[in-house]
Amino acid sequence: MTSSAFDFSAFMDASRKAMAPAHKFSELALQSFERMARQQYAFAGEVLEFSVQELQLLSSAKDFNELTAKQLEIASQFAEKAAQRSQDLVKLATDQQAQVSKWFDQTAVDTARTARKAA
Repeated sequence: MTSSAFDFSAFMDASRKAMAPAHKFSELALQSFERMARQQYAFAGEVLEFSVQELQLLSSAKDFNELTAKQLEIASQFAEKAAQRSQDLVKLATDQQAQVSKWFDQTAVDTARTARKAA
C-alpha cells in the first residue's frame, strides 16, 4: 500500500487564498456598518437634544407668540443638522461604493491571473 504524505500547510495556504476575497469583503462590510451606525447614533443624540429643548421651551415660554418663534428657531436648527447628516450619509455610501468597486475590480484581476496560471 502506497502512502502519500499530506501537505497540510499547502492545504491551509490554498484555503487562505481561496477565502481572502470573502474576508476582505467582510472587512469592507463591517467598516461600512460601523460608520453608518456611528452616524445614526450621533443623529439619535441630536433628536434627543431637540426633544429636550422643546420640552424646556414649553416650561419657559411666557406666551404663545414667544413659544412659536422659539420653536421655529429650534426646528430650523434641527432641520439644518438633519440635512447635514443626510449629506454625510450620502457621502459615506458613495465612499463605500467606491471601495467595494475597487475591491471587486482587484479581485477579478487576481482571479483571472490565477486562472491563467492554472491553465
